Amino acid sequence: MKFRKIAILGAGLLGASFAFAAKSCGLCGRISAWSRSESTREKCSRLPDIFDTVSSEPGEAAEDADLTVICVPTENIPELASKIAPSLKEGSLVTDVGSVKGKICRLCSESVGAFGARFVGSHPMAGSEKIGIDFADEKLFNSRPCFVTPLSESDECAAAAVSEAWKALGMRVYTVSPQLHDAIVARVSHLPHLAATLVCDVAADFDMNLLPYSGPGFRDTTRVASGSPQIWESIVADNRDEILSALGDFSSRLDALIGAIKSGDKGGVSSALKKAKAFRDKL
Repeated sequence: MKFRKIAILGAGLLGASFAFAAKSCGLCGRISAWSRSESTREKCSRLPDIFDTVSSEPGEAAEDADLTVICVPTENIPELASKIAPSLKEGSLVTDVGSVKGKICRLCSESVGAFGARFVGSHPMAGSEKIGIDFADEKLFNSRPCFVTPLSESDECAAAAVSEAWKALGMRVYTVSPQLHDAIVARVSHLPHLAATLVCDVAADFDMNLLPYSGPGFRDTTRVASGSPQIWESIVADNRDEILSALGDFSSRLDALIGAIKSGDKGGVSSALKKAKAFRDKL
């Protein structure tokens, strides 16, 4: 599969990495870019081998594109999709990289579908606590999982095309409903981030600076807490119900562990540790 033109709307870490990888593997002939940030647009302009054109307006970047990839914070995706919809070529594909899919898929499908384009949600699990085009990497997607989330069976052909694009970038693609996606990532992405946040909060509120004493375990456990608070505020708001469900499960297990430690129940503590190790060792 090869697209004649791909538009990247939001040339940050994921958007720019998509562009680098797409040009590297020959997924497309041309790439147009748009970013809300003037400095990012300037950086794109200094990469003519990657970005053939750079636009100050998203609709202009999306014009005549066979595939448009929206790479902005989740709270801004529906609005941006609606804004570019009149500029989209009939029959073209639109996808995104948002980490919440239910609301995004519904609203974006309505807005771009009204102009003859087709929206299929995506979520490449390839992010980082680092953000911005300066950290772009064409190998960012290699062997990482990616969700493709069609709204219905009628989107099967469009979903297949979007899936093949991600596979070309080296990703392992899983096609699920938007609702199942949100339930999964609440537990494997959103919950870990919030748990890391609380671990940092506990350490930060201790009555002395603990950072000089922290080793690789603390660093590994809390790495994701360095993610953008603005982005994560949006994620928590957009996936509220599933995150609350995951936090409820986490809370009940935490209470059980606290109870086992208080009562001296070594078997209960050991059981939790062994179950966690067995699960983690499979990664």
